[in-house]
Amino acid sequence: MTNMTTRDKFEKLKELDINSKSKTQRAKINLELELLANRDPEGFESAVMASAQKTLEDAKALKVKEQLSQISDIVSMSYIAKNYFNKSKSWLSQRVNEFDVNGKPAKFTQEEISTLNFAFDDISKKIGSVRISC
Repeated sequence: MTNMTTRDKFEKLKELDINSKSKTQRAKINLELELLANRDPEGFESAVMASAQKTLEDAKALKVKEQLSQISDIVSMSYIAKNYFNKSKSWLSQRVNEFDVNGKPAKFTQEEISTLNFAFDDISKKIGSVRISC
C-alpha cells in the first residue's frame, strides 16, 4: 500500500475489514489501522471523519428512498415531478435512487427536499378535502 494517501489506505483497510472472514484477519487489519493512525494522526482522523460523513450521507439517501417507498404506490411520482418540479419522472427517480448523472450521484438539494415536502402536504390537503356526494 505504498504511494497511497492515508485516506486511501484507511478505505482499503476498512473494505478488507468489512469483507474479512476470521478473527485473525480482523486482528491483522486492526493492527494495520493502529499503525496507520500512529504514522499520520491528522490524516487518519481526516479519513475517519470523511468515512463517517459518507456513511451519514448514504443513510440519509436510504432514508429518503425508504420514506418515498411507503407512498410511491399511492401517489404518482410522475405527477409530483411534473407539477411541483416541472421535471420528468426520470429526473425524480434519479434523485430518489441517486443514479449517476454526469459522473456524480444525483441528489436532492435542500430546496428540492422542501419542494417535495410541500408537494406531499399539498396533495394530502387535496385528498383530505375530497368528499363524494350522491
